Amino acid sequence: MTEADVYSRIADLADKKVYPYVVKLNAAGEPAVSPPWVIFSIISQDPADVLCGTAEEWNSLQIDVYSKTLAESRAIREKVINALSSLSLTNQQLLQGYDPETGLYRATLDAQIID
Repeated sequence: MTEADVYSRIADLADKKVYPYVVKLNAAGEPAVSPPWVIFSIISQDPADVLCGTAEEWNSLQIDVYSKTLAESRAIREKVINALSSLSLTNQQLLQGYDPETGLYRATLDAQIID
């Protein structure tokens, strides 16, 4: 699995403000877009080796949705989950919180994908 596999499925969400690893930044290092936005990261890729090669690969994926309200963050996260359903997400963990640095609410999806 690659970042393109994830991006192609969620690119149209959050007014097309979807970024791998970090939100688009301005010259001062601050977000260059207004919320909401989605950041996704492939945290790890763990191939399962067998005698004849790689049998499968476990991919750990994290999606963070930032918005001015927790309700909006959660709603977009749900759209992300639906958009990624063809990847058969497993071991899903849903987290939410507040980021005092940005003043935004965050809804997070941690999941694994067996490829």
